Amino acid sequence: MSRMKYDDHPGKSRINSSLLYLFGTYFMRLFYKIHYEGTDRMNKTGPVLVLAKHQRYDDIPLGHAMVHGRCRKDVWCVMKDSLAAWYFFGVFMKCGGIPINRKNPEKSRKFLMLARHVLYDGNAVVMFPEQTRVPAKMGKGRAPGFRFITGKPSQPLAVNSLGFCYKKGFIRTHVFIRIGKTAYYDKYQDPDIFLHDRMHEMAELSSLTYPYRRPEGKQGAACAASAGGKEETISEMNFAGLAAIYGTGMTS
Repeated sequence: MSRMKYDDHPGKSRINSSLLYLFGTYFMRLFYKIHYEGTDRMNKTGPVLVLAKHQRYDDIPLGHAMVHGRCRKDVWCVMKDSLAAWYFFGVFMKCGGIPINRKNPEKSRKFLMLARHVLYDGNAVVMFPEQTRVPAKMGKGRAPGFRFITGKPSQPLAVNSLGFCYKKGFIRTHVFIRIGKTAYYDKYQDPDIFLHDRMHEMAELSSLTYPYRRPEGKQGAACAASAGGKEETISEMNFAGLAAIYGTGMTS
């Protein structure tokens, strides 16, 4: 894997990615007994969007080690923009990190577009639909980020859920990292409902439950919004605005 460069991004470095893989594979074994499940379920080539549960900071090196080492090496990850700060010397970006300002996504418009371009260039891209760490329970899946990055694919897009289940052991904590079956998302499907189903799968892979109601879909959401019944966070509204400006309808 040679370094892949994009505008305003240093590119994914083989050396940095390998170092993170070694850290997640060997150093983390000092603290965790690691179990992998479902590594044969992810497509080895072509665009793949991985929707990952986020319980701990350790999810990142542990998950990277699994995907990089057992599935495919062209894995990138949407990350919070603080990990791109100058004092990290670009280390996380060179591992394939794509920094996003979660509070004000408009500041990250070029990197949101980058995530889409990287995905449809045939790579695997990991995103955390909860948009923050939620330990020991499920947070709500935030659809605007998913809608923006996926757009309306001209060909069905492979999507895998990734779950983490931590269980206390005698000396080391057991962590079960599980990949769900490949689902395919196309431009005819409702993104909110598709993501909701993936969040349920993610919860099962993490031995958790997803307590949120199934969305009503585009028509129902429009009716709810007109009646004042739909609530969105500022970040979600910003994502929605960006999608309108930069083309959620963009195809791969």
